[in-house]
Amino acid sequence: MSVTIETILQHGFPPSWSLGDFSLRPLRHDDFERWSEYLSDPRVTAHTSWGDVDLRAIKTLVDRCIAEYSTGTSCRWALADSRDALVGTCGFSQWSLPHGHAELVYDLSPEFWRLGLMSRAVDVVLDWAFRTAGFNRVHAFVMDTNEPSRSLLEKAGFMREGLLRQYRVAHGVPRDFFLYSRLREA
Repeated sequence: MSVTIETILQHGFPPSWSLGDFSLRPLRHDDFERWSEYLSDPRVTAHTSWGDVDLRAIKTLVDRCIAEYSTGTSCRWALADSRDALVGTCGFSQWSLPHGHAELVYDLSPEFWRLGLMSRAVDVVLDWAFRTAGFNRVHAFVMDTNEPSRSLLEKAGFMREGLLRQYRVAHGVPRDFFLYSRLREA
């Protein structure tokens, strides 16, 4: 089933996809506990600009992500295991429909690292962004020390555009971030 941005805006939900034993599905209000649980692991947020990840902050974030499905300002999916429990998220924040671009964002519980799962999820959401949603550009900001994320983006066809010095504050310190982008293929 091909779900367009117009369908999301009209009905307030994004598409779902099977990834074998895992799936990408819309976030649900009850996902906040599991998301907060693995985001509380310092290994997950060490090379990111994630701020407060307590239950209340993540519940507010989930509610906002769900509300943004119908406003057309972002679209983040839950990466769920075979029990339909959230193990990661992947999608787009701060997208601009008039300009055809969005920021790719993702995170994953450490127990699922190095299995190729996020690469599969990124491939699916990028395919949707370029083929169905009609985006021309997807970009990502990655802390200069986040080698696994840089590698994932390069494997997914992103090009490094430059270094943004002291771009975001991470754990109280201004940090450098690389800007990566991928354009729709002609």
